[in-house]
Amino acid sequence: MKRYRSQFWRATIDNDFGYNMPKMLKPWNDATKNQNLLRIGVQSGKNNSTIDELKMTQSPFKVQNGNARVTTTYDLPDVNGKVGITYDVNDKGEIKVTTELSGIKEDLPVIPRFGNNFIIRNEYQRVNWYGRGPHENYQDRKTSAMVGKYDSKVEDLYFPYIRPQENGNRADVRWVTFTNETGTGIGIYAPQLFEFSAHHQYNSDFDPGETKQQRHTVDIKKRELVNINIDYKQMGVGGDNSWGFMALDKYQIKPKDLSYSYVIKPLK
Repeated sequence: MKRYRSQFWRATIDNDFGYNMPKMLKPWNDATKNQNLLRIGVQSGKNNSTIDELKMTQSPFKVQNGNARVTTTYDLPDVNGKVGITYDVNDKGEIKVTTELSGIKEDLPVIPRFGNNFIIRNEYQRVNWYGRGPHENYQDRKTSAMVGKYDSKVEDLYFPYIRPQENGNRADVRWVTFTNETGTGIGIYAPQLFEFSAHHQYNSDFDPGETKQQRHTVDIKKRELVNINIDYKQMGVGGDNSWGFMALDKYQIKPKDLSYSYVIKPLK
């Protein structure tokens, strides 16, 4: 895995342009892009280290009893808050990931998304999940997506809207796995329902920006990677009135301190 980070933004959909989301909710787009690492804390047994200077030539700690905790804290200057990600690793190679958004004031705009984004190798293209499916679904557009066990290839999770935009989300998920042809890979499990999506493109590849770029699906090129989003929640897609209303209040993510957790397990 690489490029592990928190995210608060989704690629703008057609409905979002009706209420000018790129400008109204811009602080959260900026917060996703501008995350300044403040510190890394490492704990293993009785060993504790805090790393403020990221110029290391060797590991600053030793793992004891097969368990370790790594905490990272980032400043979010665009929303005057902080986000922390804690990784608890055990002797089975399992990683409990806890993401906490803090210091958020209520006068900020609603949050388009709260979750994590990371990249894995392109060979892990087989996807199995227990949640809503088989087609894409969102918290305000999921009635036709029954809860069950589903399988797919990463490329088939993508929904080719004529204008590239956010797509392919699955809601009310209990677990999801990404494996190669031999069954090796990772599984993600959570104590609460979560949402996920995965593509052979970066999230930014689907974002039309503030000017609503005139692009088509054919313009979105496939990359040799699997880009994964594991979200606490994403705001609804709306559509009640595409000319001015955002998603209904109950499908919004209000600006406040938030946290969620899940466990990443190796599969082999």
